[in-house]
Amino acid sequence: MQGFHGLSLSEAAAFHGHKGPWLVLGYRVGLRAVEVLKPETEHDLNCLVKTPLKTPYTCAIDGVQASARCTLGKLNIKLERSDVGEIKYIFTNNKTREKIGFKLKPEIKRRIKEILTMKGLEGAGEWVAAQPFHVLFEEKP
Repeated sequence: MQGFHGLSLSEAAAFHGHKGPWLVLGYRVGLRAVEVLKPETEHDLNCLVKTPLKTPYTCAIDGVQASARCTLGKLNIKLERSDVGEIKYIFTNNKTREKIGFKLKPEIKRRIKEILTMKGLEGAGEWVAAQPFHVLFEEKP
């Protein structure tokens, strides 16, 4: 991935305003998409985010923008309302046409709510950062 660098998680948190769990989820899913799809430039990836269009769920969008460089300004990230509560991220490499999708496991939403009450925003963000990726997401090529 020569020439392709997203922001660090600390930089993403500075951009977003805090290092909460939803920012970290978006950041991690973007990193995984970059790892799998191997974009060469900031224009190679597109992302479709299917999520309830309300905070805190939309905070993940800032994480995707920071790590995968799919941004609203470049119009290579699109948002779609999920009325059923599912949260999905679908990435496409424009050059290779490869796709990968990620679905947040439903129990993670519940777990984050529990951890927020026990450890607060930053503590919940640290919990998300520490989990193996497969614990958080289902991955489908």
